[in-house]
Amino acid sequence: MRKYIEKLKEVSRYNAVKRLFAFVEVKRSEVMGLVAFVLVATLLEGFGLTLLLPILQYAEGGQSALQDSGGFYWQFLADILAFVNLEPTLVVLLLLAFGSVVLRNVSLYFRVWYGAVVSSRIMLRLRMKVVDMVYSADPEFYTRHPVGQLVGVVMGQTGSAGNAVLAVINLIGTILLMVMYVAILLFLSWELTLVALFFALLVTLVNRRVLKWIANNALRNARLSQKLMGKITERMAQMQLVKLRFTKDEESENIRETSEVMRGLGIRASRVGASVEVMVDPLQMLSVFITLYIGIAFLGSTLAQLALLLFILVRLNAKVKEFNDAIRGITAAAAGVKLTREMFDAAAESNTIKSGAKVFNKLEQGISLKGVSFDYPDVYNAQGELISRGKSVLKGVTAEVPVGSFTALVGRSGAGKSTLVELFPRMRDVSGGSISYDEVNVKDFDIKSLRRSIGYVTQMPMLFNDTVYDNITYGLGFEPTEEQVREAMEAAHATFVYDLPHGLDTLLGDRGVRFSGGERQRIALARVLLEDNEILVFDEPTSSLDSESEGYIQQTLATLHGKKTLIVIAHRLSTIVAADQLLVVDDGKIVESGSHQELMDKQGTYARLFESQMIEVIDE
Repeated sequence: MRKYIEKLKEVSRYNAVKRLFAFVEVKRSEVMGLVAFVLVATLLEGFGLTLLLPILQYAEGGQSALQDSGGFYWQFLADILAFVNLEPTLVVLLLLAFGSVVLRNVSLYFRVWYGAVVSSRIMLRLRMKVVDMVYSADPEFYTRHPVGQLVGVVMGQTGSAGNAVLAVINLIGTILLMVMYVAILLFLSWELTLVALFFALLVTLVNRRVLKWIANNALRNARLSQKLMGKITERMAQMQLVKLRFTKDEESENIRETSEVMRGLGIRASRVGASVEVMVDPLQMLSVFITLYIGIAFLGSTLAQLALLLFILVRLNAKVKEFNDAIRGITAAAAGVKLTREMFDAAAESNTIKSGAKVFNKLEQGISLKGVSFDYPDVYNAQGELISRGKSVLKGVTAEVPVGSFTALVGRSGAGKSTLVELFPRMRDVSGGSISYDEVNVKDFDIKSLRRSIGYVTQMPMLFNDTVYDNITYGLGFEPTEEQVREAMEAAHATFVYDLPHGLDTLLGDRGVRFSGGERQRIALARVLLEDNEILVFDEPTSSLDSESEGYIQQTLATLHGKKTLIVIAHRLSTIVAADQLLVVDDGKIVESGSHQELMDKQGTYARLFESQMIEVIDE
């Protein structure tokens, strides 16, 4: 029995709707409000329709025809009119019917308005739920999901949820109206009602045959849309490369091919929908003709009964069609919700870095690394397909970073330096070993307080398409004074900004494109210095800079030396010769450590790296 119940639930889309409501977080008050409007509209519709029978009977035989017809409904109507001291005249009956129609439309207006309010609330709640989870995801999550795809889901697919929920509520209204129409038909003739229900079931079975195809088609279309959004965003972000390689025709063709597939899916969906209509409309008209024939030939129904019967059948058939359209619409919208759910679950699964309770206030002794290892995991896409194999990056790294020291990490590209410094603010978590701040495990600290205590300058400056001021004060947590801003700009050698026509209000452009690499780097450095962090991490800040800009960064490092705890990755070794200690990283291990002079005396890995760079400089 349970098996058949589950089968019925799946056929009726109950399970899909249940999963939808569970993920989207629909409030009971919102559902009850919408259902209340639906109930009011249904009752008014029923009252107005049932008034048609006495109106038609009045038209057939006058007021005496009403009294002669007798029955529960007439007695009920007569009691109401007597209570308000009105005669059951044609004008009174028509006014009552018209009044019910007006009130029904008013209730429909408020239902549509409140439905839009609820739909937008649901969409916003789901969007923020997904955004919050995506923001909380670990960096590894972003290697599997391009930014364009994330934007496509957050801005596009989340809207499907609100529409789907609203469609479900509207479906409830449609079902209530259908039940009310069937009740009126039963009141008129149970035999004719059975005929009408038989054809309604046929229409539903025809619609059921295409639901699975619609679900698969909508999901494929949504995935293609997500893929296309990611591709366009990625290519737009690298427009300079596209221009330089002059590949605009190839890129346009790639977009065209995907768009053509999506267009084909849309056309096929329209064709399937049209084929359903071709079968459904004749079935519905056949149901009307057969019902009228049986009523006239076998049941001897009156003209008033037949007229009302015909009117209700037409409306019932319309609602049956609306019901099946709603089922198809919910099935299609569920594809967007499915993609949103996949993205949410993937982000939640990758959110493995949990915050501790201890607030990080100040580094007093230093940072200790003991046997630190890190492994990149296998990467799978949303369909469970392997994208790339994981690999071991760090292998038993042990080191000490004393407070106030200048520590430099050097080594060949791919040795694991950048991964290592990402462990300090817990952008990633160690796979083995431990990192401690003043002998307290880094995992015990509150993530926000830890990360806000570490200034991070990367090789590619992290800048928004906003003003210089908004960029340097981003996430600052307080409103700086003009003096504080100027001091930070001077310390970063970024005072060139003040010579611009708009000064600090100058727009940087997309990722700072309106400024040179050195100027962007100095603006990013000013942001870190303005926050006045105790710990500063520089991830190859001079690797792509000219000699003048590199000199500015070196001057800043010299000024900060002894005042801050500096951790610097340097490709250009001339940047870090003054470091207190150099940690030479090779194949995920620290193979040498010491000062510049100590390592040069050893004539090991570091000495070979330094000498090779000096030869390159001489050759230039």
